[in-house]
Amino acid sequence: MRQKAARFGVTLAMAGTLAVGALAAATPASATATGWKPYKGFRTLENCVKAGTAKLIMENYKEYDCRWDSPYYMLWLRK
Repeated sequence: MRQKAARFGVTLAMAGTLAVGALAAATPASATATGWKPYKGFRTLENCVKAGTAKLIMENYKEYDCRWDSPYYMLWLRK
């Protein structure tokens, strides 16, 4: 019984570490420092890419990035 409890404790500690890492990756502090701004969330990666491409062409953005931000893909833009 002790072995299962020990494994469970390690699993919880790892899950906590991963959750903190996921929050940091979702909105990196350096993203705003380099000019990246969140624009809009999309349900599919395909729709996110289409919108990013349209922003590049129509509104003169330099780059776009579609990042998974549960439950959708967030379109990030940089001028």
